[in-house]
Amino acid sequence: MRQYYLPEHFLKQLKPYSKKYRKLQVDLIFALKAFSPELAQHLGHKLYKLRLKASDLPKGKSKSFRVIIFLWHDPELVVPIAVYFKGDVRNLSAKDIEYHLSQITIELETQKLII
Repeated sequence: MRQYYLPEHFLKQLKPYSKKYRKLQVDLIFALKAFSPELAQHLGHKLYKLRLKASDLPKGKSKSFRVIIFLWHDPELVVPIAVYFKGDVRNLSAKDIEYHLSQITIELETQKLII
């Protein structure tokens, strides 16, 4: 059975967007529950990029949000590590993704979710 974990590091990134787009958190939860690695863009090392349609935006998925997801013990634990608005940031660099992954890994280790 698949489980989901929303780390503090990720929630801090989500907070400013949630203030502007009130339904974004609900959209995120639905997207995480419907997440399928086959439908997302594989970035390597159990990382996937997911398009997230925000209900508050009149635009489609292509001009909306992106969520970088880390699968731990594939596919037991789904962990979003980064979120960004496509209108603000074209793409996250490999260095940015590595930074977010390191922060999430530290958090998972302190929560004893990673052994």
